[in-house]
Amino acid sequence: MNNIFSGLSVGLRALETQRKSLDVTGHNIANANNEKYNKQRAVHKASYPYTAPGLSNNGSAGQMGTGVEIAQIERVKDQFISSQIFKETQTSGYWKEMQRGLEKVEYILNEPSESGIDSSINQFWNSLQDLSNNPSDTAARNMVRENAYNVIDSFQSVENQLNDYKESINDNLSNAAANINNITGKMADLNKQIVSVKGSGQNPNDLLDERDALYKELSSLINVQSREDEQGNLVVSTNGLQLVNGSDSYDLETKGFTEDKTIPKNQDKLIHSQTGNEIRPTNGKIDAWMDMRDDKLDFYRGRLDKLAAEMVKEFNSQHKAGYDANGVDGGDFFKPIDEDSDQSAISQLDLTAAIKDLENGLDKIAAGNKNIDTFVELDTLGNSLSGNYQVEVTENATPGKLDLVISDSDGNQVYPTSGVETVDAGTTIDLEVDGSGGIQTPVTGSTTDDFKLTINKEGNINISLNKAIGNGENANALANLFNSGDVIEGASIEGYFRTIVTSVGAESSRSQQMKNNQDVVLKQLNTLDKSVSGVSLDEEMANLIKYQQSYAAAAKYINKTDQLLETLMTIV
Repeated sequence: MNNIFSGLSVGLRALETQRKSLDVTGHNIANANNEKYNKQRAVHKASYPYTAPGLSNNGSAGQMGTGVEIAQIERVKDQFISSQIFKETQTSGYWKEMQRGLEKVEYILNEPSESGIDSSINQFWNSLQDLSNNPSDTAARNMVRENAYNVIDSFQSVENQLNDYKESINDNLSNAAANINNITGKMADLNKQIVSVKGSGQNPNDLLDERDALYKELSSLINVQSREDEQGNLVVSTNGLQLVNGSDSYDLETKGFTEDKTIPKNQDKLIHSQTGNEIRPTNGKIDAWMDMRDDKLDFYRGRLDKLAAEMVKEFNSQHKAGYDANGVDGGDFFKPIDEDSDQSAISQLDLTAAIKDLENGLDKIAAGNKNIDTFVELDTLGNSLSGNYQVEVTENATPGKLDLVISDSDGNQVYPTSGVETVDAGTTIDLEVDGSGGIQTPVTGSTTDDFKLTINKEGNINISLNKAIGNGENANALANLFNSGDVIEGASIEGYFRTIVTSVGAESSRSQQMKNNQDVVLKQLNTLDKSVSGVSLDEEMANLIKYQQSYAAAAKYINKTDQLLETLMTIV
Protein backbone atom coordinates (compact mmCIF):
# COMPACT_ATOMS: atom_id res chain seq x y z
CA MET A 1 0.00 0.00 0.00
CA ASN A 2 2.84 2.37 0.96
CA ASN A 3 4.59 1.63 -2.32
CA ILE A 4 1.51 2.65 -4.26
CA PHE A 5 1.28 5.97 -2.44
CA SER A 6 5.03 6.54 -2.87
CA GLY A 7 4.51 6.03 -6.62
CA LEU A 8 2.12 8.96 -6.61
CA SER A 9 4.83 11.06 -4.93
CA VAL A 10 7.41 10.01 -7.56
CA GLY A 11 5.02 10.94 -10.33
CA LEU A 12 4.24 14.30 -8.74
CA ARG A 13 7.95 15.13 -8.44
CA ALA A 14 8.41 14.20 -12.08
CA LEU A 15 5.56 16.47 -13.10
CA GLU A 16 6.95 19.42 -11.11
CA THR A 17 10.49 18.89 -12.41
CA GLN A 18 9.44 18.69 -16.07
CA ARG A 19 7.15 21.72 -15.65
CA LYS A 20 9.95 23.81 -14.16
CA SER A 21 12.27 22.63 -16.93
CA LEU A 22 9.67 23.77 -19.45
CA ASP A 23 9.56 27.14 -17.67
CA VAL A 24 13.37 27.47 -17.98
CA THR A 25 13.14 26.57 -21.67
CA GLY A 26 10.40 29.15 -22.16
CA HIS A 27 12.54 31.77 -20.41
CA ASN A 28 15.40 30.97 -22.80
CA ILE A 29 13.14 31.27 -25.84
CA ALA A 30 11.71 34.56 -24.59
CA ASN A 31 15.25 35.99 -24.33
CA ALA A 32 16.57 34.55 -27.57
CA ASN A 33 17.18 38.06 -28.98
CA ASN A 34 18.45 39.58 -25.74
CA GLU A 35 22.17 40.32 -26.29
CA LYS A 36 22.79 40.59 -22.55
CA TYR A 37 21.20 37.22 -21.74
CA ASN A 38 23.05 33.96 -21.08
CA LYS A 39 21.04 30.78 -21.53
CA GLN A 40 20.02 28.80 -18.48
CA ARG A 41 19.73 25.08 -17.95
CA ALA A 42 17.72 23.09 -15.42
CA VAL A 43 20.06 20.51 -13.89
CA HIS A 44 18.15 17.37 -12.84
CA LYS A 45 19.21 15.03 -10.08
CA ALA A 46 17.65 12.02 -8.35
CA SER A 47 15.84 13.05 -5.19
CA TYR A 48 16.95 11.65 -1.84
CA PRO A 49 16.22 7.86 -1.79
CA TYR A 50 14.10 6.03 0.79
CA THR A 51 15.70 3.25 2.81
CA ALA A 52 13.27 0.67 4.29
CA PRO A 53 13.62 0.38 8.08
CA GLY A 54 14.62 -2.91 9.70
CA LEU A 55 17.64 -4.80 10.87
CA SER A 56 17.98 -6.80 7.71
CA ASN A 57 15.97 -4.64 5.30
CA ASN A 58 14.21 -7.76 4.06
CA GLY A 59 11.34 -5.66 2.84
CA SER A 60 13.32 -4.31 -0.15
CA ALA A 61 16.08 -5.18 -2.51
CA GLY A 62 17.73 -1.84 -1.72
CA GLN A 63 16.98 1.83 -1.41
CA MET A 64 13.79 3.01 -3.01
CA GLY A 65 14.16 5.93 -5.38
CA THR A 66 11.88 8.87 -4.69
CA GLY A 67 12.00 10.41 -8.14
CA VAL A 68 13.68 13.49 -9.59
CA GLU A 69 14.21 17.12 -8.61
CA ILE A 70 15.99 20.20 -9.98
CA ALA A 71 19.41 20.56 -8.36
CA GLN A 72 19.88 24.09 -9.71
CA ILE A 73 19.01 26.37 -12.58
CA GLU A 74 22.47 26.84 -14.04
CA ARG A 75 23.67 29.86 -16.03
CA VAL A 76 25.72 28.57 -18.96
CA LYS A 77 28.76 30.83 -19.04
CA ASP A 78 32.47 30.52 -19.90
CA GLN A 79 34.18 32.94 -17.53
CA PHE A 80 37.48 32.88 -19.42
CA ILE A 81 35.81 34.01 -22.65
CA SER A 82 33.90 36.67 -20.71
CA SER A 83 37.09 38.03 -19.15
CA GLN A 84 38.69 38.25 -22.61
CA ILE A 85 35.64 40.12 -23.94
CA PHE A 86 35.84 42.64 -21.07
CA LYS A 87 39.55 43.16 -21.68
CA GLU A 88 39.22 43.61 -25.44
CA THR A 89 36.21 45.91 -24.94
CA GLN A 90 38.53 48.37 -23.17
CA THR A 91 40.99 48.39 -26.08
CA SER A 92 38.17 48.56 -28.61
CA GLY A 93 36.70 51.57 -26.81
CA TYR A 94 40.09 53.32 -26.94
CA TRP A 95 40.69 52.86 -30.66
CA LYS A 96 37.09 53.62 -31.59
CA GLU A 97 37.29 57.02 -29.89
CA MET A 98 40.85 57.70 -31.08
CA GLN A 99 39.76 57.03 -34.67
CA ARG A 100 36.79 59.35 -34.24
CA GLY A 101 39.02 62.05 -32.77
CA LEU A 102 41.61 61.95 -35.55
CA GLU A 103 38.83 61.88 -38.12
CA LYS A 104 37.51 65.05 -36.50
CA VAL A 105 40.96 66.68 -36.78
CA GLU A 106 41.07 65.72 -40.47
CA TYR A 107 37.66 67.33 -40.89
CA ILE A 108 38.87 70.52 -39.16
CA LEU A 109 41.99 70.74 -41.35
CA ASN A 110 39.67 70.17 -44.31
CA GLU A 111 42.39 69.17 -46.78
CA PRO A 112 42.32 68.99 -49.69
CA SER A 113 39.61 71.59 -50.19
CA GLU A 114 39.00 75.04 -51.62
CA SER A 115 38.65 76.67 -48.22
CA GLY A 116 41.51 75.26 -46.16
CA ILE A 117 44.93 76.59 -45.20
CA ASP A 118 46.65 75.02 -48.22
CA SER A 119 44.21 76.66 -50.60
CA SER A 120 44.64 80.07 -48.96
CA ILE A 121 48.44 79.71 -49.15
CA ASN A 122 48.20 78.87 -52.86
CA GLN A 123 45.98 81.88 -53.50
CA PHE A 124 48.43 84.10 -51.62
CA TRP A 125 51.30 82.62 -53.65
CA ASN A 126 49.42 83.26 -56.91
CA SER A 127 48.74 86.88 -55.97
CA LEU A 128 52.44 87.42 -55.17
CA GLN A 129 53.35 85.92 -58.55
CA ASP A 130 50.89 88.28 -60.24
CA LEU A 131 52.40 91.19 -58.33
CA SER A 132 55.92 90.21 -59.37
CA ASN A 133 54.79 90.42 -63.02
CA ASN A 134 53.09 93.79 -62.58
CA PRO A 135 54.26 95.45 -59.33
CA SER A 136 52.73 98.83 -60.19
CA ASP A 137 49.21 97.38 -60.53
CA THR A 138 47.03 98.52 -57.64
CA ALA A 139 44.62 95.63 -58.15
CA ALA A 140 47.49 93.13 -57.89
CA ARG A 141 48.67 94.77 -54.67
CA ASN A 142 45.13 94.67 -53.27
CA MET A 143 44.85 90.94 -54.02
CA VAL A 144 48.08 90.33 -52.09
CA ARG A 145 46.64 92.07 -49.04
CA GLU A 146 43.24 90.37 -49.30
CA ASN A 147 44.78 86.95 -49.73
CA ALA A 148 47.04 87.63 -46.76
CA TYR A 149 43.87 88.19 -44.75
CA ASN A 150 42.56 84.86 -46.07
CA VAL A 151 45.70 83.07 -44.88
CA ILE A 152 45.28 84.62 -41.42
CA ASP A 153 41.58 83.71 -41.31
CA SER A 154 42.31 80.13 -42.37
CA PHE A 155 44.92 79.61 -39.65
CA GLN A 156 42.74 81.18 -36.98
CA SER A 157 39.65 79.26 -38.08
CA VAL A 158 41.51 75.94 -37.74
CA GLU A 159 42.91 76.93 -34.34
CA ASN A 160 39.48 78.01 -33.08
CA GLN A 161 37.94 74.73 -34.19
CA LEU A 162 40.73 72.74 -32.52
CA ASN A 163 40.21 74.73 -29.31
CA ASP A 164 36.45 74.17 -29.47
CA TYR A 165 37.01 70.45 -30.01
CA LYS A 166 39.36 70.33 -27.03
CA GLU A 167 36.74 72.06 -24.90
CA SER A 168 34.06 69.60 -26.02
CA ILE A 169 36.30 66.66 -25.08
CA ASN A 170 36.83 68.24 -21.69
CA ASP A 171 33.05 68.47 -21.25
CA ASN A 172 32.77 64.79 -22.27
CA LEU A 173 34.98 63.92 -19.32
CA SER A 174 32.44 65.33 -16.85
CA ASN A 175 29.63 63.43 -18.58
CA ALA A 176 31.69 60.23 -18.55
CA ALA A 177 32.38 60.58 -14.82
CA ALA A 178 28.64 60.92 -14.19
CA ASN A 179 27.99 57.87 -16.39
CA ILE A 180 30.58 55.82 -14.50
CA ASN A 181 29.04 56.83 -11.18
CA ASN A 182 25.62 55.75 -12.45
CA ILE A 183 26.97 52.37 -13.58
CA THR A 184 28.91 51.67 -10.37
CA GLY A 185 25.90 52.67 -8.29
CA LYS A 186 23.73 50.14 -10.12
CA MET A 187 26.41 47.46 -9.75
CA ALA A 188 26.58 48.07 -6.00
CA ASP A 189 22.79 47.69 -5.77
CA LEU A 190 22.95 44.48 -7.82
CA ASN A 191 25.68 43.15 -5.52
CA LYS A 192 23.31 43.56 -2.60
CA GLN A 193 20.50 41.70 -4.40
CA ILE A 194 22.81 38.92 -5.65
CA VAL A 195 24.21 38.25 -2.19
CA SER A 196 20.67 38.09 -0.79
CA VAL A 197 19.52 35.60 -3.43
CA LYS A 198 22.62 33.45 -3.04
CA GLY A 199 22.07 33.44 0.70
CA SER A 200 18.73 31.74 0.13
CA GLY A 201 20.47 28.95 -1.81
CA GLN A 202 19.37 30.06 -5.29
CA ASN A 203 21.25 31.20 -8.38
CA PRO A 204 20.55 34.87 -9.29
CA ASN A 205 21.19 34.22 -12.99
CA ASP A 206 19.29 37.18 -14.45
CA LEU A 207 20.85 39.55 -11.92
CA LEU A 208 24.32 38.23 -12.84
CA ASP A 209 23.58 38.87 -16.52
CA GLU A 210 22.57 42.43 -15.71
CA ARG A 211 25.71 43.00 -13.66
CA ASP A 212 27.95 41.60 -16.38
CA ALA A 213 26.31 43.90 -18.94
CA LEU A 214 27.02 46.91 -16.70
CA TYR A 215 30.62 45.79 -16.21
CA LYS A 216 31.06 45.48 -19.97
CA GLU A 217 29.69 49.00 -20.45
CA LEU A 218 32.06 50.25 -17.74
CA SER A 219 34.98 48.48 -19.47
CA SER A 220 34.36 50.42 -22.67
CA LEU A 221 34.79 53.69 -20.73
CA ILE A 222 37.81 53.03 -18.52
CA ASN A 223 40.31 50.32 -17.69
CA VAL A 224 38.88 48.28 -14.80
CA GLN A 225 39.74 45.09 -12.95
CA SER A 226 37.35 42.89 -10.98
CA ARG A 227 37.12 39.90 -8.66
CA GLU A 228 34.20 38.10 -7.04
CA ASP A 229 34.36 37.51 -3.29
CA GLU A 230 32.98 34.48 -1.43
CA GLN A 231 29.57 36.06 -0.93
CA GLY A 232 29.16 36.83 -4.62
CA ASN A 233 30.01 40.56 -4.56
CA LEU A 234 31.85 41.87 -7.59
CA VAL A 235 34.69 44.14 -6.41
CA VAL A 236 35.65 46.60 -9.16
CA SER A 237 38.73 48.85 -9.22
CA THR A 238 40.72 51.04 -11.58
CA ASN A 239 44.40 51.93 -11.18
CA GLY A 240 44.33 50.29 -7.75
CA LEU A 241 41.39 52.42 -6.51
CA GLN A 242 38.06 50.73 -5.77
CA LEU A 243 34.94 51.80 -7.60
CA VAL A 244 32.61 49.11 -6.23
CA ASN A 245 32.95 47.01 -3.07
CA GLY A 246 29.90 45.10 -1.95
CA SER A 247 26.91 47.40 -1.73
CA ASP A 248 29.16 50.49 -1.69
CA SER A 249 30.25 52.49 -4.73
CA TYR A 250 32.78 55.33 -4.88
CA ASP A 251 32.15 58.21 -7.23
CA LEU A 252 34.54 59.85 -9.65
CA GLU A 253 34.53 63.61 -10.08
CA THR A 254 36.31 66.12 -12.28
CA LYS A 255 38.50 68.97 -11.10
CA GLY A 256 39.53 71.80 -13.39
CA PHE A 257 41.01 75.28 -13.52
CA THR A 258 38.13 76.84 -11.59
CA GLU A 259 38.84 74.59 -8.58
CA ASP A 260 42.64 74.36 -8.95
CA LYS A 261 44.59 77.11 -10.72
CA THR A 262 47.51 74.72 -11.29
CA ILE A 263 45.38 72.72 -13.74
CA PRO A 264 45.48 74.17 -17.29
CA LYS A 265 42.18 75.27 -18.78
CA ASN A 266 40.26 72.56 -20.62
CA GLN A 267 42.45 69.86 -19.06
CA ASP A 268 40.20 68.71 -16.21
CA LYS A 269 41.46 65.82 -14.11
CA LEU A 270 39.55 62.74 -12.99
CA ILE A 271 39.53 62.45 -9.19
CA HIS A 272 38.58 59.51 -6.91
CA SER A 273 36.08 60.99 -4.45
CA GLN A 274 37.05 58.83 -1.48
CA THR A 275 40.84 59.16 -1.67
CA GLY A 276 41.19 62.43 -3.59
CA ASN A 277 43.74 60.76 -5.88
CA GLU A 278 43.93 61.55 -9.56
CA ILE A 279 42.98 58.73 -11.92
CA ARG A 280 44.72 58.66 -15.28
CA PRO A 281 43.07 55.90 -17.34
CA THR A 282 45.30 53.61 -19.39
CA ASN A 283 42.61 52.23 -21.68
CA GLY A 284 39.01 52.72 -22.76
CA LYS A 285 37.20 55.71 -24.23
CA ILE A 286 38.29 58.13 -21.50
CA ASP A 287 41.96 57.30 -22.11
CA ALA A 288 41.46 58.08 -25.82
CA TRP A 289 39.72 61.37 -24.98
CA MET A 290 42.54 62.41 -22.65
CA ASP A 291 45.21 61.41 -25.17
CA MET A 292 43.42 63.39 -27.86
CA ARG A 293 42.81 66.39 -25.59
CA ASP A 294 46.22 66.61 -23.90
CA ASP A 295 48.58 65.21 -26.52
CA LYS A 296 47.29 64.95 -30.08
CA LEU A 297 45.46 68.28 -30.30
CA ASP A 298 48.25 70.17 -28.53
CA PHE A 299 50.84 68.54 -30.79
CA TYR A 300 49.13 69.45 -34.07
CA ARG A 301 48.10 72.87 -32.84
CA GLY A 302 51.71 73.44 -31.73
CA ARG A 303 53.03 72.54 -35.17
CA LEU A 304 50.56 74.91 -36.81
CA ASP A 305 51.60 77.59 -34.34
CA LYS A 306 55.26 77.03 -35.18
CA LEU A 307 54.43 77.23 -38.87
CA ALA A 308 52.60 80.55 -38.36
CA ALA A 309 55.48 82.02 -36.31
CA GLU A 310 58.12 81.01 -38.86
CA MET A 311 55.97 82.23 -41.74
CA VAL A 312 55.71 85.68 -40.14
CA LYS A 313 59.41 85.79 -39.34
CA GLU A 314 60.63 84.71 -42.77
CA PHE A 315 58.06 86.73 -44.71
CA ASN A 316 58.83 89.91 -42.76
CA SER A 317 62.57 89.38 -43.21
CA GLN A 318 62.19 89.01 -46.96
CA HIS A 319 59.67 91.84 -47.18
CA LYS A 320 62.12 94.24 -45.51
CA ALA A 321 64.71 93.29 -48.10
CA GLY A 322 62.74 94.95 -50.89
CA TYR A 323 61.42 98.38 -51.76
CA ASP A 324 57.86 99.62 -51.64
CA ALA A 325 56.03 101.62 -54.30
CA ASN A 326 57.67 104.82 -53.09
CA GLY A 327 61.21 103.49 -53.30
CA VAL A 328 61.46 103.17 -49.52
CA ASP A 329 62.90 100.09 -47.82
CA GLY A 330 60.14 97.63 -46.95
CA GLY A 331 58.97 97.19 -43.36
CA ASP A 332 57.18 94.37 -41.61
CA PHE A 333 54.25 92.95 -43.55
CA PHE A 334 52.79 90.90 -40.70
CA LYS A 335 52.77 92.03 -37.09
CA PRO A 336 55.82 90.46 -35.41
CA ILE A 337 54.97 87.57 -33.10
CA ASP A 338 55.56 88.22 -29.39
CA GLU A 339 57.11 84.98 -28.15
CA ASP A 340 56.58 85.99 -24.50
CA SER A 341 52.86 86.51 -24.96
CA ASP A 342 50.32 84.11 -23.45
CA GLN A 343 48.57 84.15 -26.81
CA SER A 344 49.50 81.67 -29.50
CA ALA A 345 51.30 82.81 -32.63
CA ILE A 346 48.20 82.02 -34.68
CA SER A 347 45.96 84.18 -32.51
CA GLN A 348 48.49 87.03 -32.91
CA LEU A 349 48.44 86.80 -36.71
CA ASP A 350 47.63 90.17 -38.26
CA LEU A 351 48.92 92.63 -40.81
CA THR A 352 50.83 95.69 -39.65
CA ALA A 353 48.97 98.99 -39.35
CA ALA A 354 51.02 100.32 -42.29
CA ILE A 355 49.85 97.53 -44.61
CA LYS A 356 46.25 97.69 -43.32
CA ASP A 357 46.04 101.45 -43.88
CA LEU A 358 43.25 102.01 -46.40
CA GLU A 359 44.90 105.07 -47.94
CA ASN A 360 48.54 104.15 -48.31
CA GLY A 361 48.73 100.51 -47.23
CA LEU A 362 48.95 99.04 -50.72
CA ASP A 363 51.96 101.25 -51.52
CA LYS A 364 53.79 99.80 -48.51
CA ILE A 365 53.95 96.32 -50.05
CA ALA A 366 57.62 95.85 -50.93
CA ALA A 367 57.57 94.22 -54.35
CA GLY A 368 60.87 95.78 -55.54
CA ASN A 369 64.10 93.89 -56.19
CA LYS A 370 65.37 91.79 -53.36
CA ASN A 371 68.72 92.69 -51.88
CA ILE A 372 69.46 89.59 -49.88
CA ASP A 373 71.11 86.68 -51.61
CA THR A 374 72.67 83.40 -50.65
CA PHE A 375 76.15 84.77 -51.39
CA VAL A 376 75.97 88.39 -50.32
CA GLU A 377 73.58 90.74 -48.56
CA LEU A 378 73.16 94.27 -49.81
CA ASP A 379 71.91 97.15 -47.68
CA THR A 380 71.65 100.54 -49.41
CA LEU A 381 70.79 102.21 -46.10
CA GLY A 382 67.91 104.01 -47.82
CA ASN A 383 70.23 106.04 -50.04
CA SER A 384 69.40 106.90 -53.63
CA LEU A 385 72.15 105.19 -55.61
CA SER A 386 72.62 103.95 -59.12
CA GLY A 387 74.79 101.44 -60.86
CA ASN A 388 74.86 97.71 -61.63
CA TYR A 389 77.79 95.59 -60.45
CA GLN A 390 78.98 92.03 -60.47
CA VAL A 391 80.17 90.59 -57.16
CA GLU A 392 82.54 87.62 -57.29
CA VAL A 393 83.42 85.77 -54.09
CA THR A 394 85.98 82.97 -54.12
CA GLU A 395 87.38 80.75 -51.41
CA ASN A 396 90.73 81.76 -49.96
CA ALA A 397 93.42 79.23 -49.20
CA THR A 398 93.02 80.07 -45.53
CA PRO A 399 90.00 78.29 -44.01
CA GLY A 400 87.18 80.69 -43.16
CA LYS A 401 88.56 83.42 -45.46
CA LEU A 402 86.93 84.66 -48.67
CA ASP A 403 88.28 86.76 -51.56
CA LEU A 404 86.06 89.54 -52.91
CA VAL A 405 86.15 91.32 -56.30
CA ILE A 406 83.52 93.83 -57.54
CA SER A 407 83.32 94.74 -61.26
CA ASP A 408 81.16 97.28 -63.05
CA SER A 409 78.68 96.45 -65.80
CA ASP A 410 81.50 96.62 -68.40
CA GLY A 411 83.53 94.01 -66.53
CA ASN A 412 86.10 96.50 -65.17
CA GLN A 413 87.27 95.75 -61.63
CA VAL A 414 86.25 98.63 -59.37
CA TYR A 415 86.86 97.13 -55.91
CA PRO A 416 89.51 96.73 -54.92
CA THR A 417 91.24 98.53 -57.75
CA SER A 418 93.65 95.62 -58.00
CA GLY A 419 94.00 92.20 -56.46
CA VAL A 420 91.32 90.93 -54.09
CA GLU A 421 89.82 91.95 -50.77
CA THR A 422 90.25 89.09 -48.28
CA VAL A 423 87.59 88.98 -45.56
CA ASP A 424 86.17 86.60 -42.99
CA ALA A 425 82.96 84.79 -43.98
CA GLY A 426 80.02 86.81 -42.72
CA THR A 427 81.94 90.09 -42.65
CA THR A 428 80.03 93.32 -43.43
CA ILE A 429 82.01 95.91 -45.42
CA ASP A 430 81.12 99.61 -45.43
CA LEU A 431 81.36 100.93 -49.02
CA GLU A 432 80.65 104.11 -50.94
CA VAL A 433 80.39 105.07 -54.61
CA ASP A 434 82.91 107.64 -55.82
CA GLY A 435 82.22 110.28 -58.45
CA SER A 436 83.56 108.16 -61.32
CA GLY A 437 81.36 105.15 -60.56
CA GLY A 438 84.05 103.30 -58.66
CA ILE A 439 83.57 101.71 -55.26
CA GLN A 440 85.76 102.27 -52.23
CA THR A 441 85.73 101.98 -48.49
CA PRO A 442 84.73 105.25 -46.78
CA VAL A 443 87.60 107.69 -46.33
CA THR A 444 88.67 108.17 -42.76
CA GLY A 445 86.56 110.93 -41.29
CA SER A 446 83.73 110.45 -43.82
CA THR A 447 80.36 111.25 -42.30
CA THR A 448 78.58 108.24 -43.72
CA ASP A 449 78.95 105.29 -46.06
CA ASP A 450 76.69 104.72 -49.07
CA PHE A 451 75.91 101.04 -48.64
CA LYS A 452 76.95 97.86 -46.83
CA LEU A 453 77.83 94.50 -48.33
CA THR A 454 77.84 91.32 -46.20
CA ILE A 455 79.95 88.50 -47.64
CA ASN A 456 78.57 85.04 -46.75
CA LYS A 457 80.23 82.48 -49.04
CA GLU A 458 81.71 81.97 -52.51
CA GLY A 459 79.63 82.61 -55.61
CA ASN A 460 78.81 85.15 -58.35
CA ILE A 461 75.89 87.56 -58.37
CA ASN A 462 74.79 90.73 -60.09
CA ILE A 463 73.62 93.48 -57.76
CA SER A 464 71.91 96.76 -58.53
CA LEU A 465 72.19 99.84 -56.34
CA ASN A 466 69.12 101.25 -58.07
CA LYS A 467 65.91 100.91 -56.11
CA ALA A 468 64.29 98.91 -58.87
CA ILE A 469 60.76 99.36 -57.59
CA GLY A 470 59.09 98.09 -60.70
CA ASN A 471 60.92 94.85 -61.36
CA GLY A 472 58.94 92.77 -58.80
CA GLU A 473 61.89 90.58 -57.83
CA ASN A 474 61.11 90.82 -54.13
CA ALA A 475 57.48 89.81 -54.69
CA ASN A 476 58.81 86.75 -56.49
CA ALA A 477 61.18 86.03 -53.61
CA LEU A 478 58.24 86.32 -51.15
CA ALA A 479 56.26 83.85 -53.24
CA ASN A 480 59.16 81.40 -53.22
CA LEU A 481 59.02 81.20 -49.44
CA PHE A 482 55.75 79.29 -49.69
CA ASN A 483 56.71 76.52 -52.07
CA SER A 484 60.49 76.32 -52.10
CA GLY A 485 63.45 76.80 -49.89
CA ASP A 486 64.42 75.77 -46.38
CA VAL A 487 62.03 77.92 -44.36
CA ILE A 488 61.12 75.57 -41.50
CA GLU A 489 62.70 72.22 -40.64
CA GLY A 490 64.05 71.81 -44.15
CA ALA A 491 60.72 72.47 -45.86
CA SER A 492 58.85 75.33 -47.43
CA ILE A 493 55.83 76.83 -45.67
CA GLU A 494 53.41 74.90 -47.86
CA GLY A 495 55.51 71.75 -47.61
CA TYR A 496 55.59 71.92 -43.82
CA PHE A 497 51.81 72.32 -43.68
CA ARG A 498 51.33 69.32 -45.95
CA THR A 499 53.59 67.34 -43.62
CA ILE A 500 51.18 68.16 -40.79
CA VAL A 501 48.20 67.06 -42.88
CA THR A 502 49.82 63.79 -43.97
CA SER A 503 50.85 63.10 -40.37
CA VAL A 504 47.24 63.41 -39.23
CA GLY A 505 46.14 61.23 -42.13
CA ALA A 506 48.70 58.55 -41.30
CA GLU A 507 47.65 58.47 -37.64
CA SER A 508 43.99 58.37 -38.59
CA SER A 509 44.64 55.47 -40.97
CA ARG A 510 46.51 53.57 -38.27
CA SER A 511 43.75 54.14 -35.71
CA GLN A 512 41.17 52.95 -38.25
CA GLN A 513 43.20 49.80 -38.81
CA MET A 514 43.52 49.21 -35.05
CA LYS A 515 39.78 49.77 -34.63
CA ASN A 516 39.05 47.27 -37.40
CA ASN A 517 41.41 44.75 -35.79
CA GLN A 518 39.65 45.12 -32.44
CA ASP A 519 36.27 44.77 -34.12
CA VAL A 520 37.41 41.46 -35.61
CA VAL A 521 38.77 40.23 -32.28
CA LEU A 522 35.58 41.18 -30.42
CA LYS A 523 33.41 39.64 -33.11
CA GLN A 524 35.30 36.35 -32.82
CA LEU A 525 35.07 36.38 -29.02
CA ASN A 526 31.36 37.23 -29.08
CA THR A 527 30.72 34.47 -31.60
CA LEU A 528 32.59 32.03 -29.37
CA ASP A 529 30.69 33.30 -26.33
CA LYS A 530 27.33 32.91 -28.08
CA SER A 531 28.23 29.38 -29.11
CA VAL A 532 28.45 28.58 -25.40
CA SER A 533 26.01 30.99 -23.77
CA GLY A 534 23.67 32.00 -26.57
CA VAL A 535 20.16 30.66 -26.96
CA SER A 536 19.72 28.19 -29.81
CA LEU A 537 16.06 27.99 -30.81
CA ASP A 538 16.63 24.57 -32.37
CA GLU A 539 18.07 23.29 -29.12
CA GLU A 540 15.28 24.83 -27.07
CA MET A 541 12.60 23.37 -29.36
CA ALA A 542 14.16 19.92 -28.88
CA ASN A 543 14.12 20.50 -25.11
CA LEU A 544 10.46 21.51 -25.30
CA ILE A 545 9.59 18.23 -26.95
CA LYS A 546 11.75 16.27 -24.51
CA TYR A 547 10.27 17.88 -21.39
CA GLN A 548 6.73 17.77 -22.80
CA GLN A 549 7.00 14.05 -23.45
CA SER A 550 8.51 13.49 -20.03
CA TYR A 551 5.68 15.47 -18.49
CA ALA A 552 3.09 13.38 -20.38
CA ALA A 553 4.81 10.16 -19.34
CA ALA A 554 4.79 11.25 -15.69
CA ALA A 555 1.13 12.12 -15.94
CA LYS A 556 0.43 8.70 -17.45
CA TYR A 557 2.44 7.07 -14.68
CA ILE A 558 0.29 8.84 -12.07
CA ASN A 559 -2.82 7.73 -13.92
CA LYS A 560 -1.69 4.09 -13.88
CA THR A 561 -0.78 4.32 -10.22
CA ASP A 562 -4.23 5.74 -9.54
CA GLN A 563 -5.80 2.79 -11.36
CA LEU A 564 -3.77 0.37 -9.23
CA LEU A 565 -4.90 2.16 -6.10
CA GLU A 566 -8.54 2.06 -7.27
CA THR A 567 -8.29 -1.70 -7.95
CA LEU A 568 -6.76 -2.25 -4.54
CA MET A 569 -9.48 -0.23 -2.85
CA THR A 570 -12.13 -2.27 -4.72
CA ILE A 571 -10.66 -5.51 -3.40
CA VAL A 572 -10.65 -4.15 0.11
